[in-house]
Amino acid sequence: MAKVKKVVEEGNSSEEVEFRVSVYEVGYHMVPTIAEENLGEEVTVFKDMFLENGAVFISDEYPKLMELAYEMSRSINNKKQKFSYGYFGWVKFECTTTQAKVIKDILDKNEKLVRYLMIKTVRENTMSVKRAYGKQDGPRRRIAPKAEETAPINEETIDKEIDALVV
Repeated sequence: MAKVKKVVEEGNSSEEVEFRVSVYEVGYHMVPTIAEENLGEEVTVFKDMFLENGAVFISDEYPKLMELAYEMSRSINNKKQKFSYGYFGWVKFECTTTQAKVIKDILDKNEKLVRYLMIKTVRENTMSVKRAYGKQDGPRRRIAPKAEETAPINEETIDKEIDALVV
């Protein structure tokens, strides 16, 4: 957590105030009713809101249309709408806790979002590599490879087997 010093002026006096800067990540689903050709413009408006409120971007991923795991509903213009698809994207940024509260309030009112999740995180990349599991190597049951028993090597036997294969 970094600290930022800012000079605050009130009347004839000025005071140096220290603010804590934290890293946040917002994962979001935008409504699927946005036309594909208008998505870039909507994402720009979405990201500009962060910049206008003092956020500094660290990384982000452009939203992609995907099927949702379950149907989500959202009240838009006082009408309850249900969604099975959404554009999923995320942004990682840093700002003060005061700025984060303002950003959260704006996200709550954004009717272009089906749902979002804002978390406090770390600057480093925390993505984990997906691991494929086989039938016998499930997440709960790991089978150690068996050690092969080795017999003493007999050069004559090996030469005979090679000669048989060559012929």
